[in-house]
Amino acid sequence: MMTKPRKSRRILRIILTSAAVLVLVGALAVAWLIRPMSPTPLVSHPRPAVSHEEAMSKFQAIQTEEETLPLHEGGRSIVLTKGHQTERAFVLLHGLTNSPRQFRKLGEMLLARGANVVIPRMAYHGLADRLTEAHAALTAEDLIRQVDEGIDIARGLGRRVTVVGLSAGGASAAWIALRRDDVDTVCLLAPFLGIPGIPDRLTPALSRALIRLPNKVLWWDPRVREKIAGPPTNYPRFATRPLGEILRLGADAEAQTQPLKIRRLVVILSESDMAINNARALRLAKKWCAASPQTECSFHIFPRADGVIHDFIDPQQPQAQIEKIYPQLLDWIFPEESEKTPPTPGANQGETMILP
Repeated sequence: MMTKPRKSRRILRIILTSAAVLVLVGALAVAWLIRPMSPTPLVSHPRPAVSHEEAMSKFQAIQTEEETLPLHEGGRSIVLTKGHQTERAFVLLHGLTNSPRQFRKLGEMLLARGANVVIPRMAYHGLADRLTEAHAALTAEDLIRQVDEGIDIARGLGRRVTVVGLSAGGASAAWIALRRDDVDTVCLLAPFLGIPGIPDRLTPALSRALIRLPNKVLWWDPRVREKIAGPPTNYPRFATRPLGEILRLGADAEAQTQPLKIRRLVVILSESDMAINNARALRLAKKWCAASPQTECSFHIFPRADGVIHDFIDPQQPQAQIEKIYPQLLDWIFPEESEKTPPTPGANQGETMILP
């Protein structure tokens, strides 16, 4: 008959062995999730228009394709033009689960200042069915295609091109600043290059894990679900795999060793923004600027006391404060025209740093 001490030791061995097996399996699972991706490089494919007419022809082709999709009124790609090529053309890249309508008002203000504007639709976005899961298929290649098409059209609309991207659009804009030499200025608005609380060194691994894990569609706010406050046409849910794909763009940009190909980089952040990793965005931007002495870099940070939210662009966001933010934003992203326009009284100045 087994004595109690021997029985206890046997139970303890079983428990320790089981725990060791679980730890090993867990470690192997993590190693599999974060292993390097297969060598499929992310590549830009420029096909720039050479005239206003060719630019509009490219846009009409996009319109024809979008007419086959069940998009809501603000979900279609937008071009705002003076009817001829202007000195400056803007490409405005909207955020995840939003649509081109997010940037329409800002685009109209840029048009009023003399610039032509293109706002390309992100793949799988702008659908009339707010509860669609189509956006779960979004990839980094889709994001590159969006910004490439926007720049290709803008090249015909303006002699100099500025790319402005918010959040996921900001990640695309950051990536393209290292890839295309036919862009003059890139403006990163709260770029989604990392998740708050996740250290820089773990972000690329997190990206790979999100891409390989089951693709879950989650509520932005599970407490209110589809009744979330904000633009009524935005998707109230997001998919997890696209987050990994967006971070993949940032990780690829981080790994690049060549200098920025643009004349000017503008980074705009808010200390109140809880949706992105501000520290990582600043570190990466400063790294790129340090390696690019030919690029003028400026950083603008809204202080926490101002309560500037992540989406400070969409007029339909309850706390967007566009009446305060837009005047300053226009000064930062379109300084040539701002020099002709007196500052707006009460405009939010934020903290500004300029690196030569």
